[in-house]
Amino acid sequence: MGRCSISTRCSGRIEGEGVRVGEPTFFIRLAGCNLRCLFCDTEFDSFEEMTVDEIVDGIRPRDIAWVCITGGEPLRQNILPLCQALLENYHRVHIETNGTIDPDPRLYEYIGHWTVSPKTQSIAAGLTYITELKYVVGKGFREDFVEDFRAEYVYLQPESSKPEHNQRVIDILRRHPDWRISCRIHEVLDVQ
Repeated sequence: MGRCSISTRCSGRIEGEGVRVGEPTFFIRLAGCNLRCLFCDTEFDSFEEMTVDEIVDGIRPRDIAWVCITGGEPLRQNILPLCQALLENYHRVHIETNGTIDPDPRLYEYIGHWTVSPKTQSIAAGLTYITELKYVVGKGFREDFVEDFRAEYVYLQPESSKPEHNQRVIDILRRHPDWRISCRIHEVLDVQ
């Protein structure tokens, strides 16, 4: 049925960022990324090969509706069989991508929530539906690169919650009142 490279972190917790904040969610963290962001907090180079059935069978508790496929960069792998199996097992699928890779167009049938967290200047043209854009605001963030016309929601997340980045987000939100802040509530609540 297919295999995926899963990094060491797969867990059930709450969604801590963006529009779905606070919802119980199971996270599948796939290995590998095509970027090397200095601020990245993900250990995605170590992984275990698993079948789709092993992944789906490992989702506990079963009553969690949402499953978020994240990475690394999940669109580097063939996740179509995984998304199909998740839906067959009554889960709703959320993907978080860095936005640099065009998705298989068939994924739009299976993924109900798309988070694109751009780390480069532009977003892949094949990402035709985006629920939310989530920009990490640090030294390198450029307000003029935000493609807010491409998504329902825009979130700004201060890099490492440093005071200077927090203040910069506040200043930007004054200029863009339709954008929102994302504060990583799972870290505040210590439910990692």
